[in-house]
Amino acid sequence: MKRSILVSLLALGLAGCAEVSGTPATASSTTATSGVAYEPMASPPPEPQKEDAPKLASKEVWVPGYYQPVAGTWLWHQGEVRNVKEGYTLIPATTREENGKYLFQPPRWRRSDLAAQSK
Repeated sequence: MKRSILVSLLALGLAGCAEVSGTPATASSTTATSGVAYEPMASPPPEPQKEDAPKLASKEVWVPGYYQPVAGTWLWHQGEVRNVKEGYTLIPATTREENGKYLFQPPRWRRSDLAAQSK
């Protein structure tokens, strides 16, 4: 009995999140630099929660918290301190509306020379 439960849990863990809420990820889903696709959402995320950024060291940056789509709902991801990546600019998480769906993009690093060109 214990073995069958363990095998089932292992199979679920290895299967990953190929399908969420009965809707498979599509080409319209956003893909992070890590290759993770996020499900398009029918509603926008709630207003961000209020967070106080901590005092940062010279080589640290604050990544503000954000709502991320998980299993058909918006889940809050608390802000965090990260080490600065030399030559890169931190782009915060964003959500954009496209054809009535809300598409999520997690925080990411962009080469500073490319970030300057997009302004």
